Amino acid sequence: MYLKNKIIFIFIFLFSCQPLEILNPVDIDISKLEKISINVNKIEIISNYNPIFSEENIEDQIQNSPFDIIFKWNENNISKLGSENKLVISILDSSILKKEIDNVNAKRYEEKTIFQYKINFFVEYQLYDDNNFLVANTTVESTRTTTSQKYISLSETEVIINDLLINAMKDFISEAKSQLSVYMSGYYII
Repeated sequence: MYLKNKIIFIFIFLFSCQPLEILNPVDIDISKLEKISINVNKIEIISNYNPIFSEENIEDQIQNSPFDIIFKWNENNISKLGSENKLVISILDSSILKKEIDNVNAKRYEEKTIFQYKINFFVEYQLYDDNNFLVANTTVESTRTTTSQKYISLSETEVIINDLLINAMKDFISEAKSQLSVYMSGYYII
């Protein structure tokens, strides 16, 4: 009888266990993002961004920083197709912030505070002729936010941040294409 109860207890215990959910990491592959072609001979990328390390700024805590992603995209996905002119790309902001905010829509048993993640991209594009005169310029700015629960695993946090980075880059690319087609229409190749 004791052995039978023990077996039943073990059987119930084993079937009541929940399987562990394993999240696949979101891969950030710059080559899969859209490309832009501009009629220039030379592209120069300048970093004018100085991160302010504070409690809210988490750039140093994540694997793929927004600066690295925006720099690599500008370096690899903007094609030069001309024999004259120079495009100067100045990265002015590429920050990611994590704030603890009140959950105003919280239901009875939900957490009262949540985390808000915010990514800012701010890049200036300047087109110069061969005599170093400014021909055209535009600035592209993109901001995206998302929220998460306060107590989640590190892998869930990484998935949320990488998904936010990909979506912010897609927003930035869309805005860049729009701005470049308006302000550099004679040089931007669709």
